[in-house]
Amino acid sequence: MVSCGGMHTMAVTPVGHAWTCGRNEYGQLGVGDTANRLGFTRVDAGQLGGARIVMAACGLLHSVVVSAEGGVWTFGCGRGLGHNDEQNRLVPTLLAAEVFKGSKIVTVAAGGSHTMAVGVDGALWVWGWGLFGQLGLGDTNDRLVPTLVGTEEVFGGSQVRTISCGGVHTLAVTEAGELWAWGQGAQGRLGLNDVQRRLVPTRVDPQHFAHAPISAVAAGESHSAAVTADGALYTWGVR
Repeated sequence: MVSCGGMHTMAVTPVGHAWTCGRNEYGQLGVGDTANRLGFTRVDAGQLGGARIVMAACGLLHSVVVSAEGGVWTFGCGRGLGHNDEQNRLVPTLLAAEVFKGSKIVTVAAGGSHTMAVGVDGALWVWGWGLFGQLGLGDTNDRLVPTLVGTEEVFGGSQVRTISCGGVHTLAVTEAGELWAWGQGAQGRLGLNDVQRRLVPTRVDPQHFAHAPISAVAAGESHSAAVTADGALYTWGVR
């Protein structure tokens, strides 16, 4: 798989190695320095405890990887890393499993300066910058450690399946195929037919997708996109 951030890229190979390239002023490449890389450089497996990486996400200035065992490492600009401080990390730094209360993480997403993680139990965890409500916790405060948004009770009785972080907004798709949005609403990026921000996950009306279940979603800087189970593509926000 591959993931693109603000000006950097990460690729994960079938054997579980992470490779990065691009801008690196905050250590977002995870290679131990702040020098840019014009070609792919492998992230030292020793920094990842020899784990097999299966998931990667690049934010604007930070990066996140997940191992087959559910371990989560973050690196780059400190605000979105979840280590209870705002220090930059030049190499992957493991988040203690305890912060997720035993929930094995299977999916992550990284935004402007915020990060999301979904556990195998459907629990959604967030941390980082919260000024526009993009954390979905009902306020505009930052969170320096992973904080639980919730599980089925927050998302209409269905577990979160996949997520995507934009610059200052967030999208989630549940097992029921419903789309939920929160954060900055300017330019209509939330798909809620207004430009108001939302501080908590808010369901996007299924009639906008002809009531077809959503299978994939992507959040950009000021626009969003979703694909339904029957292959239809929908977009909204700034064109």
